[in-house]
Amino acid sequence: MIQLLFFLYSISLFAQDKYYGAESTEALLNFHSKIIINTKVKNITELRKSPTLQKRVQEEVRYQLDHLIGHFSSASFLKSFGFPGVMGQKYDVKFNKIESTEQGVILNYTFNGKINFSSKAFKGKSKILVPLRMPFDPQNIYELSLKGDSNTCTDPNYNSEGDFFYFWDPDKTDCDLKNNSTDVLRFEAKLTKINNTKLTYPEYDRLYKIEQSNPELLVSIFIGYIDEFNSERAARDDHGFYTYSDLVLNLKDKGFEQTEKQDRVQLAEKEWIKGINYFSSFSRTVKTNLGNEVTVKINLLLSKTEPNETDTTFPRLYVKALKESDLVAYDGHSGLGANLSFDYLPRFSFKSNYQILFLNGCSSYPYFNQNYFEKKPNGSKDMEIITSGLSTLTSTSTSNMMAFLNPFLDGKTISYQTLLNAIEKSNGGEATYLMGVNGDEDNSFKPKK
Repeated sequence: MIQLLFFLYSISLFAQDKYYGAESTEALLNFHSKIIINTKVKNITELRKSPTLQKRVQEEVRYQLDHLIGHFSSASFLKSFGFPGVMGQKYDVKFNKIESTEQGVILNYTFNGKINFSSKAFKGKSKILVPLRMPFDPQNIYELSLKGDSNTCTDPNYNSEGDFFYFWDPDKTDCDLKNNSTDVLRFEAKLTKINNTKLTYPEYDRLYKIEQSNPELLVSIFIGYIDEFNSERAARDDHGFYTYSDLVLNLKDKGFEQTEKQDRVQLAEKEWIKGINYFSSFSRTVKTNLGNEVTVKINLLLSKTEPNETDTTFPRLYVKALKESDLVAYDGHSGLGANLSFDYLPRFSFKSNYQILFLNGCSSYPYFNQNYFEKKPNGSKDMEIITSGLSTLTSTSTSNMMAFLNPFLDGKTISYQTLLNAIEKSNGGEATYLMGVNGDEDNSFKPKK
């Protein structure tokens, strides 16, 4: 028997970190599963002593678990179970049995981790069972469900192997893996609801800098283009451009003065960056509910945000905002975790200033949580992060962004619970995105009565 602990967290530690979502809750997911690794190992001792093999196992298990992102929001899961969820970043995997076969080794393991789930799924209970669907052999599952050049178990429009896990649905009517219990693991897992925060506030005294004379609230807003294009005319037909233009109008309606406007972003070193970018700055002095006045300065950028872009405007200004801004807001593609990942951004170090991040990309919760807190000095003491659990829609980009910004731009001191409820309401007739905040559980600010 061998045990490999990939993430050194305990269940008790999972439950210590709190969360709040108007329609969502964090919960502990527990199950026993297995995976086949296509390799040959002479004995268990050899596996234990091989860092290379252990790294490969870690990567393959993580890829197997990634398929739960697609499963928890798939059409067949929602039809049978009724409520969506999404995987998180914080979990541990303990191996308890290894079997040798002609195809490789089968690793049996126990999973414990934190996920984001619709709070309605619990129906007043603290523990429920949830059906899981995962590939037994994640490296070969895509080819097993190919029919010609098309895969039958994922989205017809996002049909590549790279997108496969995100739209994984082995119970689709036309999926070649439907009713297959050999290549698809089918079992139930235990889901235990975590008691989340009831009444918490941003650290407004730090945010509005009541100890400073002539304080400034620095706000950076990033809007990503949605479609691919190569001309400025096409850029103006993109949903991202509509969001950018709407935000400009909204900020002017709130009394903000537009202090700068560029259709090509010029950085401090006077380099003109290639790309179709739109940039505006705004300013306004606001009297806060704490009694002081704050000059709110806003930078708003529209650009392409994919990590493979030759235009480096977005990553350079995004990193600058992460180092300096008090509020950082993003609306665009998550890129399956790539667009805002530290693996693709220029290297930098967070400062110990207090910050709030609003990351309104598709399923930002699985990708931009634990890693951001780990990189930030003092972790959640200096940062809160609002993320979405599910795919977000361009039709609510402006309303979501203004629902987040409005209280801060007006100097208000509302609770996170009130803020998240307002963001949820800003979806209008659209379904929930499982939006929620992490990091607020250790905040000490309380408004004066």
